[in-house]
Amino acid sequence: MTRSHALRAAAALLALTLGLAACAPAQGSAAGSSDGAGVVGVALPTTADALWSRGGDALRRELIVRGYRVDLQFAASDSRTQAAQVQNMLTKSADAVVVAPWASEELTPALAVAADDGVPVVEFGPSPADAADLGRAQAQALLADLADAPSVAEPSPEATPTTTASGSTPSGDASPGAVSGTDAVLETGAVPGTDAVPGTDAVPATAAVRLAVLAAGVSDAGEQSRYEAALATSQPALDAGRLEIVSGATLEAAEVGGDTAESRASAAEKRLRDLRAGAADEAPTAVLALGDAVTRGVVTALTTTAPATEAETASPTPTPATTAAAVAPAPLVVGSGADPVTVRALRDGAIDATTFADPRALVPATADLVEALLAGDDTAADETPEVSPSILRADDVEELTASGWISAEEL
Repeated sequence: MTRSHALRAAAALLALTLGLAACAPAQGSAAGSSDGAGVVGVALPTTADALWSRGGDALRRELIVRGYRVDLQFAASDSRTQAAQVQNMLTKSADAVVVAPWASEELTPALAVAADDGVPVVEFGPSPADAADLGRAQAQALLADLADAPSVAEPSPEATPTTTASGSTPSGDASPGAVSGTDAVLETGAVPGTDAVPGTDAVPATAAVRLAVLAAGVSDAGEQSRYEAALATSQPALDAGRLEIVSGATLEAAEVGGDTAESRASAAEKRLRDLRAGAADEAPTAVLALGDAVTRGVVTALTTTAPATEAETASPTPTPATTAAAVAPAPLVVGSGADPVTVRALRDGAIDATTFADPRALVPATADLVEALLAGDDTAADETPEVSPSILRADDVEELTASGWISAEEL
């Protein structure tokens, strides 16, 4: 399936996943015109991720059209807040609850109450299996584009350009530490894009692409599945020496930290800045950003200037770390999600690709399920439609706006 066809399919009909749970600081709520067919509580993790904010709005509209009153709540990435919201929905006699858990264990007491009261609970969002599909897709996009990763070859001392305080070369025409184009043939004897050296049978050793893997919380089963699938898909390239993991070789090492979507983005930004602040020949030349918030943080690190520290403000002379960061090439990045920040970076070439599955496509099936369960059809709980995510690149942005996911003004 082409990228464009996959995007059309995702936007028109397909879904991330549909999981069912038979047992299964707050922001504003929205309600329909009347109780009508009943009251449905919708508890989503955060408005910081477009996945939830736009998916939640689409679900609310669909349920209202079907005659339900809708209580839509966002938990600001706080599991206790979300548990309290669900409990409050039940206290207010919601007929059904749709929930995307921020942390499943916190919801256990509220879901037990729902089960006792016979209130159906529908889980909205990716299962661990679907998260694995996202990880595989990200790794596949990376492997397809390894040739586009920046050069990691260290020039000879004689060829090393003198670096100014700003990190530029005197001529301003070449990136320090990188050899490209005709100069690459002259200095290394290798034809760019190949391993061959003209006039010889020898094949020089090719440096591996240095990969940094950044991930969200290790306690989330979906994030574990995503990480494991991404690493398994990348393993042949690792075994062949085309890839070398320089950061994030285990999920614990890959985790950036942070309890909220915003703090995860900030932690991911800091992690990438730190990774690029070392020696230029050790900085990552490729990044897998596993998670929408993690991706936004990576984008921020690549597209903005780091705040000056006290030491940097006191002295205009660059430290060795600053100089090294200036000569490190921008890495090839594969992220996830289609938040405005991510899509702008994709359009502008700051990241190479992102994976996306339109949550709006899940809405009709979710509304159907709510109706079926409220009508007493317990067999509906066996329905779990799934779809592989699309890999989006810069030439897919226009189609993303045409689908209504993001507006031209946001870009």
